[in-house]
Amino acid sequence: MGLETVIEDVLSRGRSEAEEIRRATAAERERILQDARAEGAKLLAQREQEAKGAAERARIQALARAELESKKIVLYAQKELLDQVYAAVLDKLSHLAESEGLVQSLLRAHEEEWRNGKVYCNAHDADGVRSIVGKSFAGTIDCVGGVVIDSADGTRRIDLRFETILADIWRDSIKEVAEVLWPPQ
Repeated sequence: MGLETVIEDVLSRGRSEAEEIRRATAAERERILQDARAEGAKLLAQREQEAKGAAERARIQALARAELESKKIVLYAQKELLDQVYAAVLDKLSHLAESEGLVQSLLRAHEEEWRNGKVYCNAHDADGVRSIVGKSFAGTIDCVGGVVIDSADGTRRIDLRFETILADIWRDSIKEVAEVLWPPQ
């Protein structure tokens, strides 16, 4: 065999091996690209799911916040209305025609307490109260109506002012008042 034949044979094998390496490399490259595309598609789908989940959580949170804010607005409006009703009742008590009769009833019901004690009332009712309690009348106070009675030794005070009685009744019946204004659904 001549040198040229050997060289040609080596070159041919080299070309053959190079072509084989190139084909193997191209196949490997294609496999890597397919794996990368598949991994990218999988990652994209995963990210889409995460984004959809995050968007849904954000939507639910925004809806919950809006519902809470709506309830706060309704509760505030209801409280405002209840406060207006309370103020209107207190105003009516201050202009009540039967005020004198109510004060007399309170004094009769608590005669034992004021007999030796002190009685206070508003300026409007002072003459009527003074005529009933006599020397036990101790002066006027700022109130809508009613009386305050201090025991003789000053250890006990009975607050029978209209606003105090209203506050007690209001506290005990606010739920019923609210249910009348806003029936449960």
